[in-house]
Amino acid sequence: MVPVFFIGLFFLFGANLIQKDQSFSEQENRMLATRPALSLDKLEDGRFSTEYETYVNDQFVFRNFWVRLKSQIDVWLGKRESNGVYLGKDDYLIQQFTKPDEENLDQTIEELQRFSRRYPELKQYALIAPTAENIYQDKLPNNAPVIDQNPYLDQLKGALSTSSIQTIDIRDAFLTSTEDLYYHTDHHWTTDGAYVAFQAAAPTMGIDTSSMTYTQSVVSNDFQGTLSSTSGFLPDKRDKIEVYQPSTQPTYVVNYVEEEEKTASIYDAEKLKTKDAYAVFLGGNHSVVDIQTTVRNGRKLLVLKDSYANSFVPFLLPYYEEIVMVDPRYYYDTMDDIISLYEINEVLFLYNANTFFQDTSLKMVLNPQ
Repeated sequence: MVPVFFIGLFFLFGANLIQKDQSFSEQENRMLATRPALSLDKLEDGRFSTEYETYVNDQFVFRNFWVRLKSQIDVWLGKRESNGVYLGKDDYLIQQFTKPDEENLDQTIEELQRFSRRYPELKQYALIAPTAENIYQDKLPNNAPVIDQNPYLDQLKGALSTSSIQTIDIRDAFLTSTEDLYYHTDHHWTTDGAYVAFQAAAPTMGIDTSSMTYTQSVVSNDFQGTLSSTSGFLPDKRDKIEVYQPSTQPTYVVNYVEEEEKTASIYDAEKLKTKDAYAVFLGGNHSVVDIQTTVRNGRKLLVLKDSYANSFVPFLLPYYEEIVMVDPRYYYDTMDDIISLYEINEVLFLYNANTFFQDTSLKMVLNPQ
């Protein structure tokens, strides 16, 4: 046993030396840590050891295999949590909600209030979607230690009630829905979930949906989301991805501004062949996307968003002349420039609760300084 142990140890050590560092994990759909630069300051305050540990964890040889093996052993031992993901009932993987940093949350709310006062002439809406941990509490493992999202959603709703931003609370609509609102293996809402949210938001946004019908099409039965990859749970589970085609759809052009690319479809079918199949909606996240339609009603909407908006915005196309989507995580100017350039007259803040309450970029793009 001793020779076998040392042979295995030296093999892994040598393999890690030889293996070329990877910058991106397609399996987990995230950037991987790269080798940290050594400096005296980092050594003194401990940052180097922390960064190096993260680097080794991300670049360890056969990492995906070890993650999967560990998770399978955890399941055999009765463990139901891995890397912030719960293995729930009915084959649902549920992302843990992280308690917000109060100071950062207060600053974000303050910037939202300032923004609303700066642009009182704009119609403004905020839709912060509860995540599966909030809505699917019956699917959580027994006695799972969860942090309740509702006090924070209520805090935000109360704070914005004194501003011109209308809060769109979809919790009741989700709790009473019989649709599959979230993917089993991914943190996003499904297209059904986005549709339920749209129907709940439409009255507040002045949208009449009474004459609109949809044809649903399954575009993939082989989607495995990031929660499965991150946790190692349910390695053989697959989700379906659907798209909704409205009975009345205007002609439109999608302009990916930074990439200087234009297309006539909000769907990128090539993404269905990749690990990140959810990116079929608008090709994933971009700093600025400008969608111009043949609708002539003067309504021009700015959507400040995370990736939940990518499957939601297609439902808005028949009702707006122009929709400008900005992801503050990748955009580094202020909203004043966008509002002026595109002559915006409506604004929608659309995030999922996990992203919104951890976000530090929204407050920056809202601040004109």
